[in-house]
This record gives sequence, structure tokens and C-alpha cells, in this order.
Amino acid sequence: MYRKLGFIKKDKISYINIIINLIGETKPDNMTNYLKIGILLTGLLFFVLGCSEKIVIKQESKLLNSFTMNINDQIWQPSVIGNDSCSVALQCAMTTIHADENFYTITMYKDSQSKTNSESENIFRLQIMDVNGAGSYPISDPFGDFKSYARFVKNESGNKQIYDNSTTIASSVVKIDELFPTNSSALIGIKGSFSGILYNRDNPKDSIVIDSCIFSLKKLNRNSFYQCAD
Repeated sequence: MYRKLGFIKKDKISYINIIINLIGETKPDNMTNYLKIGILLTGLLFFVLGCSEKIVIKQESKLLNSFTMNINDQIWQPSVIGNDSCSVALQCAMTTIHADENFYTITMYKDSQSKTNSESENIFRLQIMDVNGAGSYPISDPFGDFKSYARFVKNESGNKQIYDNSTTIASSVVKIDELFPTNSSALIGIKGSFSGILYNRDNPKDSIVIDSCIFSLKKLNRNSFYQCAD
């Protein structure tokens, strides 16, 4: 039975064990008592399972930002920093250009030592210019300020490789599905997706394919890696 309840905390399993032992010491003398014991055990299990489910839901709902993608059919996500699930190596900044247009810079790091700088094993940056609502935004500029670009950096084993979007082929695009304005701030979060082909800057024949890239960024955190409510 314990294998079936493997996801329940040990203290809850111990509590169940105590109840079972106490019940085991009782000597029921008729069918009615057996039924009462069965109902008691069933109710206890439902109570523990219900509490465990509520705890999981509460923990998952704390995150305001999320990001995941596939690189060459392999799942890629930014690193969790330390043991805090709210601390993820993901930043999103919004800058206003005109009254109704903003641009977003999303930066992520993945590293076995949780490095969040130019020495990180993987760095992904996505910048989207002139965002004014839901829709498709081509990513076709060269890497630079005030440009729409995507860049992925491999910095593993001291061999740095930089992959950028094409500036001649329409192979990369961001789709914005929703904006998240707030009453207390001028910052507006975004939800959307990205797909594209990025090419090795030093060897155009070498490329990576990014797909299933989905992000939801309700909290803009230019100077922080904290993804939950403050």
C-alpha cells in the first residue's frame, strides 16, 4: 500500500500507520464494526489525498512567469537558482518607445552551476520590437539595440558558439497571444510563442531549430530572477 501512496509525505504515512495499528488492535465482533472500520479508513485516505492535492496546486499557482521550448527536439528550460522554485534564471524587460508601442527583451540562462552571466553554459535572448497588441512579429533584424532578434549561445567546455536568426530568410517569428496590463504599474506582461531557425554565426551550415517555445510573463523583472509575487 505504501508504494501506491509514495507521493504522500512521510509524516502523513506515519499517521496513517498509527491509525491502522490502533484499528488492528481492535477486535470487531460483528459485520457492522468491520464496516465502520472500512468507512473510517476510506475517509482518512480521502482526507490525506485531498490535503496533498491542495498543497501541490498552491505551490504551482505561485509562479507568475513561465518559459519552455524545444531545441532540436530537446526540451530546454532556464535553470532554477538554488532550492527556491520561485528563483528561475529568466528576466523580461519592457521599454516604451511610443505611446502605444513597447519592446520586450527576454533573457534566460541554463547552467549546471546556476551561472547567470556571459559564462553561462546556455544563454537565450529574444527581443521583440514595436509590440502594440496580439499578433505576429517577424524576428529578422541583426543582433543589436532596438532590433527584433533571437540569439542562442552555447558556451560548453570553453567552446562558445553563437546562433542568430536569419536576416534574409523569414524563418523566425513571435506570436503574441495576450497582453497583461495592470492598474498599479505601467508595465504590461505578455503571453505568446516563438519558433525559428538560428544559424551559427561562424558556420552558416550549422543551425538549430527552436519550436514549442511558449512563454507567459505576467511579472516583468528586469533586475531580478524572482518569478513569484513580491
